[in-house]
Amino acid sequence: MKRRNTIKLLTLGTGAVFVTPLVSGLLSSCKSEPDYPSFEPEFFDAEELPLLNAVIDTLIPETDSPSAVAVGVPQTLDHMISGLYWPEQKAAFKANFLALKEYLNTVKGQSFINLKPEEKTTVLHELIDSREDSTKTARNSLLDIKNQSIAYYLNTEKVAKNHLNYLPVPGPFLPCIPLDELNGKAWAI
Repeated sequence: MKRRNTIKLLTLGTGAVFVTPLVSGLLSSCKSEPDYPSFEPEFFDAEELPLLNAVIDTLIPETDSPSAVAVGVPQTLDHMISGLYWPEQKAAFKANFLALKEYLNTVKGQSFINLKPEEKTTVLHELIDSREDSTKTARNSLLDIKNQSIAYYLNTEKVAKNHLNYLPVPGPFLPCIPLDELNGKAWAI
């Protein structure tokens, strides 16, 4: 009789070990997530994050693929700058970003975040096309953010696997393939 009780207790203990994480995972998946995932910034200030999100969301908005903000590009950008840049590079990036912030918040007489999407796009295009010395620092900051955002966006797992041709183990090199054979998608790798 003792053996039977021991087996029952052992079975219940094993079941509890396997069921507890499953139930915890199911309950935590019931939470609704915000449109812009929140995170604790490492490099940018909390006041700068809305502007960074707005700029990156304007550069790569949501279409049939998710926006850059939805796949975590601002978090990646913040983490990379914080972890990989030398102190003098961080200082230069911060100075350029502050120039961009000043330009974006004064060019239309109101905050960049409060502009309509079309106005945001126009402001960014005008800055990129600008060749004035007074906007050079802001322009360089925008181009740097744009280049890094595109690179981080295309390297996210969600975009690479769901919106680009993804082949983790590549086959033979075929340089001239008609776009029709690729379903109109670029390669992820």
